[in-house]
Amino acid sequence: MYNDAEIFELERDRIFARSWVFLAHESEIPSPGDYVVRRIVDDSFIVSRGEDGQVRVMFNMCLHRGMQVCRAEIGNASHFRCPYHGWSYKNDGSLIGLPFHADAYGGEKGFPKKGKTLLPAPSVDSYRGLVFASLDENAPPLRDYLGDFAYYLDFYANQSPAGIELRGPQRWRIKANWKIGAENFCGDSYHTPQTHTSVVEVGLFGEPKASKRKEGALYFAGRGGGTTYKLPRDLSFEEGMRYVGYPDEMIETTRTTWSSEHRDLIGKDGFMVSAATLFPNLSFVHNWPQINGDGLVRPFISLRQWQPVSESETEVLSWFAVDAGAPESYKEESYKAYLMCFGSSGMFEQDDVENWVSITSTAKGTMGHRLRLNSRMGLTLDGDLVSQEPASFSGPGTAYVGYGEHNQRQWLSIWSDYLEHGGHALHGEPTGTAARGGH
Repeated sequence: MYNDAEIFELERDRIFARSWVFLAHESEIPSPGDYVVRRIVDDSFIVSRGEDGQVRVMFNMCLHRGMQVCRAEIGNASHFRCPYHGWSYKNDGSLIGLPFHADAYGGEKGFPKKGKTLLPAPSVDSYRGLVFASLDENAPPLRDYLGDFAYYLDFYANQSPAGIELRGPQRWRIKANWKIGAENFCGDSYHTPQTHTSVVEVGLFGEPKASKRKEGALYFAGRGGGTTYKLPRDLSFEEGMRYVGYPDEMIETTRTTWSSEHRDLIGKDGFMVSAATLFPNLSFVHNWPQINGDGLVRPFISLRQWQPVSESETEVLSWFAVDAGAPESYKEESYKAYLMCFGSSGMFEQDDVENWVSITSTAKGTMGHRLRLNSRMGLTLDGDLVSQEPASFSGPGTAYVGYGEHNQRQWLSIWSDYLEHGGHALHGEPTGTAARGGH
């Protein structure tokens, strides 16, 4: 499953042609004419804010002979002009110009421009400024697709009424299958004491021991899941936020913005959200490293997308995200924390990619097709739980404390249901054997 061309083709047709896929954040295109170019596997889209302020997602292909209309990755333009034959489109997608219209087509009588537009994405919706598209015109509403994972999304994207703003993305390619990163961020707290030992030993990470990961809770809700850290005992909400480096003015803003259930997860239950993945390929990370020799701790939030290139290659898009209303000094310190950990040269990033590349290359051989990987962590042979439900957990979905692959099984169960049914059989919880502890 980690290096197979046939499976990759199924994923292209049944997962990425049916799921809601993240494309951009509204903060990346704040002004009329602003645009970015993003893709869903092989389909390129222009995400543009028109002169009317509306955000549109348009297939980046000329109506004439199929040339990419927009060749730049980011910019501001009132019009897009195809470089092949010069057909021109407004930034709302409408066709307005054809060179030699009368000579080549007989004018409007031969080819009327009215009503001709770049092909819009079949389904477009947004949540907290996060713009998603689906290639399925019958896709369920985005909010229904997110389900209870929306509660956890708010920790990353709704810290104040100002919302978040994004910088980036940084982009690079790795010789690894796209699913490995998605699974890792979804719920792999088990790798931290091994893969990231050196990060803790050099004092970069704010937590004193990598093994503290086993005290955190794993959660899964809707189409996403993630990990948390267990905070020191008996901290209030304000103290928990201060412990991971938030300044008091931001603590007050989050206190009044988040629901009581959000505050209780931190102040009453003692869990702080960390990494997470929304199916299929959008991940989040929230961490709090030390950023100078004086021991200053600052948290950062990053969005990252595992964009498939092939069965054995992934383009990673990594954004720095921060509350738009945060003090400028905090934004600078948080950005430094992000670069140290999960920028393209970040210490965590280098640790992780080494593993993922090795898995992908090893999976390609004959023996890799014979091996059934063990994905039963957290369960005994009889199916009893090794990890336990937390005494108190204010978030929705299922939650377990301790090492376990509960989230990976849930994520892979959704994955297998899409491969089998194209997503049409999914109404709530996944149905595959992985959710029940199978291989």
